[in-house]
Amino acid sequence: MKLFKKQIPLAIVFVFGLVTLASYYVPHRTSEEYLDVMNSWENIVSAFGFFLGLISLFYAHYNKIKRKVDGWGYSLFVYIGFLLMVIPAVYSNGKQINPDASITWLGWAYRYIYNPLQATMFSILAFYIISTAYRSFRIKSLQAFVLFVAAFILILGRIPVGQMIWDQLFGFTKVTTGQAIDWVIGVPSTAGKRGIMIGVAIGAIVTSLKIIFGIERQYMGKD
Repeated sequence: MKLFKKQIPLAIVFVFGLVTLASYYVPHRTSEEYLDVMNSWENIVSAFGFFLGLISLFYAHYNKIKRKVDGWGYSLFVYIGFLLMVIPAVYSNGKQINPDASITWLGWAYRYIYNPLQATMFSILAFYIISTAYRSFRIKSLQAFVLFVAAFILILGRIPVGQMIWDQLFGFTKVTTGQAIDWVIGVPSTAGKRGIMIGVAIGAIVTSLKIIFGIERQYMGKD
């Protein structure tokens, strides 16, 4: 039993992990065909994962409705929203525009249901962003002061009277708000984003190696 539950899965992950990793550095037709096959299987597994996630989502909301927990009425909108988008998509064969340039049922649902709901969600998130920004701009350290200065420059450049305020405060520097914004976005912001991406890449490499060599085994389950 231990052979089938632990050793064989670890061996499969080890072999396919090393072969897939080596295929990216071998300029040969066989390695390219292998990567194409792996990409196809990745899409298949992702599709099954999405299907299982959908079932889990529906089951969780079904239990909320069945037990009538607090906020169970919102769970009904999960099913309603799903049907409002899936039924038009199936009827329209996944197309939003007809050959005669008229919108399909899916196009109508996307334009008049999905887009307004999306805009509403992001408008609500704006209040959370404002509250988070207020807490972040409390200058308690040098890092917070740098964040405040960068945000102050960006805000001045995005409001109509920003150039007027900038000219009154920093007109002697002969630098416009547009130039200041371009510098903030192009130099310190880009450097920070690259540092974050480097950290993410190193973390992904370390995690992949831990999975390949059997150090990380959470994908095998609790048993």
